[in-house]
This record gives sequence, C-alpha cells and structure tokens, in this order.
Amino acid sequence: MIKANAVDTENILLIEKALYGKSKDLNSFSEAAPIYTEVFSLLKDFHGGLKYKGKTYGWNKPQAYGNTYLKSRLGKEKLVVAKVLNHNTGYIRIPGNDDFSFRKVDSIANDIVDRLNSVNSKRIKSWIIDLRTNTGGNMYPILLGLKEFISDQDIIFGGFRNGKGESSGKWEIRGGQMLIDGIELKRQRHLTLPLKKDVPVIILTSCYTASAGEMTAISLIGRKNTVVVGEPSAGYTTAVQGFRINQDTGINLSTDYVVDRNSKIYTSNITPDFQIIGGDNLEQLEEDKKILQALKLLKQ
Repeated sequence: MIKANAVDTENILLIEKALYGKSKDLNSFSEAAPIYTEVFSLLKDFHGGLKYKGKTYGWNKPQAYGNTYLKSRLGKEKLVVAKVLNHNTGYIRIPGNDDFSFRKVDSIANDIVDRLNSVNSKRIKSWIIDLRTNTGGNMYPILLGLKEFISDQDIIFGGFRNGKGESSGKWEIRGGQMLIDGIELKRQRHLTLPLKKDVPVIILTSCYTASAGEMTAISLIGRKNTVVVGEPSAGYTTAVQGFRINQDTGINLSTDYVVDRNSKIYTSNITPDFQIIGGDNLEQLEEDKKILQALKLLKQ
C-alpha cells in the first residue's frame, strides 16, 4: 500500500528491512504497530500515520522553531477576527477548523465573508490575511471565503502533484466559480463591496501555520502585489489519503505535494519573503512586530 501510494518512496527498501526485520518474531499486530513510528520517519511523512484501535503511530518531527506566545493562544483562537488598521488596511485573522466531515463548509465560508464585509469600505487600500493560528482543518471553506482575493479572472491557482510529478488535482476559478478537483464550490454570502483590482495583500505565517493554513497561503502566493511575512510554516504541505486495512486498522499516507499557481512544488514548508521570528501580540496588534513589518511594506 505504501509502495503504491506514498508520495516519497525513496527509502522503501529501508522501510521493508526495518518493518519486516523487527516484526518477524512478534506474536501479534499490536506489538508491530509501534514500529510504524520508524516507518513514517523513513517515509519523511509526519502528516500521516498508522491508526490502530484508536491510537496513532506516526513520526513527530521536531519543529525547527517554537513560539511560546502563539502556542498559548492556539486553543483560544476559534473565531475569525477582522479589524481596520491605520485607517486604510483591512485585517482578517482566520484560525484553523475541525470540519473534517465537510459539514461546516457553508458556515465557515459565510463567516469569513461576513467578517470581510464588516471592515471593507472604499477607504481600504490593502489587506493583511493572518494565518498564524491556522493549524489546519478543511481548506475548502477558507479558500471559498477568500475567493475574490485569489483571483477575479479564470485561473488555475494551485493543486497537487504525485510522486512522479503528475497532476493529481487542480484548484481553479472558472467563470467566477471556484472548482477544487473539478468539484464546484458555491458560496451563499457575497462581498457587499468589490475588492480593488490587484489590491496589495500581506500574508502572515507562523511555525503553527499548517496543512489547510499552508494551502490557503499557497493559494495566494504568486498573486500580484502579494508578500508573505512571518515565520517558516509547519511543513504539512501534502495531501493525505486514508486507506482501510481491517476493522481495527487504517493508514493515512501523504500521497501528493501541493503546488502553487506558478507550478512551484512545496515538499516542505513555506519560506516567508520577510522572516520575522516571534514578536507576536494578538491582543495589541499595533505592537505586533509581524504586523508592523506588514504595514511598513504596504506603505512602501
């Protein structure tokens, strides 16, 4: 199953040796399950894992960076926040979500649009999209909520490539509608005021920007007048598929890498255009170092 589907099978012989060698004298599969920690390490896949009787066995890759302040905020960040900064910059902070069953697509997308409408006006000349606390979830409603930022024209703005470099899915806007892998996403709410054409956008990232948060950033990277500020992201830039083994067991595998609108493949994390480590202050945004850098860039 791993041979046929994993995006990176460079170490498949080492994986076979480790898995078969360490399990040959064991008496039950429950004894073999912990070996998959090493299996996923050799796969270089910390987005997937073996699930056995309610427990997950995977590779917990050490983070290159830590951010104590943001880590303490993650559990509190549940709502979309929107404000006006410096009288002419719209600010929206979009946290992660738990919509893995696709039951909240409408409500999440609608909430993003409502928050945008609450601050958008003719005075707004630029935007800051804050993904620092977006630890992942379902990317579909986030992309749908930000559709007008992604493009106002027909475009393929991202997608996936498998281990052979072949296209395995594309994200596009066609005829004003958003399609992900050919599935049309429809939105109930609409912007009450159109965005200015090619309006400048700063994307804020942190070491906790992961998975759907990273996909959101990548959907905007390559857009005109768009810059990424902050910390390198977490590196969950793979599409994950689940495979059933038996009643008690399943395996999640990273099967594809994400690509942006310029066909750049992301095999690890997003590197900001302007790196700012730490200095976050979500309670007082006027003292937040990443926002101060963003406002400086927008002024220039």
